[in-house]
Amino acid sequence: MNLNLDGRSVLITGGSGGIGSVIAEQFAHEGADVTIAARGQQALDRTAAEIASRTGRNVRVALMDVTDAESIRAAVESVLAATGRLDAVVNSAVDVVGGAPGAPSELEASALGSALDVKVLGALRVIQAVTPPMRAMGYGRVIAIGGASSRQAGTTSAGVRNSALTALCKNIADELGPNGITVNVIHPGGVLTARNRARVESERERGGGSFDEAEARLAASVPLRRMIHPEDIAPLALFLASPAAAAITGQTIAVDGGSTRAITY
Repeated sequence: MNLNLDGRSVLITGGSGGIGSVIAEQFAHEGADVTIAARGQQALDRTAAEIASRTGRNVRVALMDVTDAESIRAAVESVLAATGRLDAVVNSAVDVVGGAPGAPSELEASALGSALDVKVLGALRVIQAVTPPMRAMGYGRVIAIGGASSRQAGTTSAGVRNSALTALCKNIADELGPNGITVNVIHPGGVLTARNRARVESERERGGGSFDEAEARLAASVPLRRMIHPEDIAPLALFLASPAAAAITGQTIAVDGGSTRAITY
């Protein structure tokens, strides 16, 4: 299936690593004009060079702090100046420290506030910045990376921020739909990030076997018997960013290997 992403201008926040960088690379493979944004210049430059080496396509970088509306405005203007358009934005920025697990009674309000400022208010600031050029085009795709923690208890900070993000995006989808702009959320399950790789390695050393076998033990409650890999999330992000997903908006779609036990409609 041709997703018609060739030449599309895409901005990815939190693009210097993790899920964001994998999504950026897949967009580049599809021929999109990719800009990755994050707070660290060195990490951005390193990721852009790695993606370029594997895809043969140049990737632009933009310094951006999603808690700073002015830096967001400057980043968006740099994309428009370079490409003349902005077709899609993927909000992947997250405050990992602020989202650390813990009992609700022990959670520091400042930590929760930081997590919300980055993931929820940060997404709002980015969407507000990209809405004018998308409205002018009569076309736009907004995708937010949430988390399956919003659908079950157990991780207070992550659950609160991802629930809030979902509610925000649903309301924005209603507003922007008449302008040809869709807004959707992807809820990953437990992702095999660098931090979780360390957990798997510890389990492998403790229980023996291969890395995959150790991963399966840690993911025993997941129907697929493995964690979610960033590469599992990217195809859905690309589809939602494409013209083919024109009728999908205001939706929250899980990529969790079936780990969410609640029945959602």
